[in-house]
Amino acid sequence: MSAIVHYLDDMLFFICIALPIVFIWRLVKWKKRGFELKESLHEVGILMLISSLVGLFSQTIIPKYGSIQPAITNVNFELFRVIKETYNAIIYLGFWQPFYINFLGNIILFIPIGFLLPLLYKRMEHFPYAVIVGLCISLFIEVMQLPQNRSSDIDDLWLNSLGALIGYIIYIFIRKRFTKFTEAFKKLKERSL
Repeated sequence: MSAIVHYLDDMLFFICIALPIVFIWRLVKWKKRGFELKESLHEVGILMLISSLVGLFSQTIIPKYGSIQPAITNVNFELFRVIKETYNAIIYLGFWQPFYINFLGNIILFIPIGFLLPLLYKRMEHFPYAVIVGLCISLFIEVMQLPQNRSSDIDDLWLNSLGALIGYIIYIFIRKRFTKFTEAFKKLKERSL
């Protein structure tokens, strides 16, 4: 559990550094368009999306001290190996950390992407788009990890895409159950970053 707290603490550090810069950037763009109170909810959503991406990138592609070196041996092309390794760690060692970090972590980190993209942008409302963007972000991360001393894993691609899919399903559920919430975003979806 302390590893999870460490990851969250590290993510929060990078988000706190980036958030004032992003806030000022969004405030300047908002001022150029003319301040409208109804846009404030949309701006909060964009700040949440950018914060999620900053937190994600801080743990996956920002190099740690001394980690820039070729690490081709840390590449996994064996599909579903994470399931076998997680199962073995739990059953034979009683060790749950791989499940929380490698399995759940890869899914949970991409849920905001799958939820916020269709909430904020009209073209992302249709099924495959938010999941495809999640897959592309995941692929970008895996490629960026190749020159670092980190593992690059094919299982991360499907786990991250699954997280984006779960986020999209949550969006669909909220859109159907809480129409007033999603209607507030509907008129603002045409705006781009």
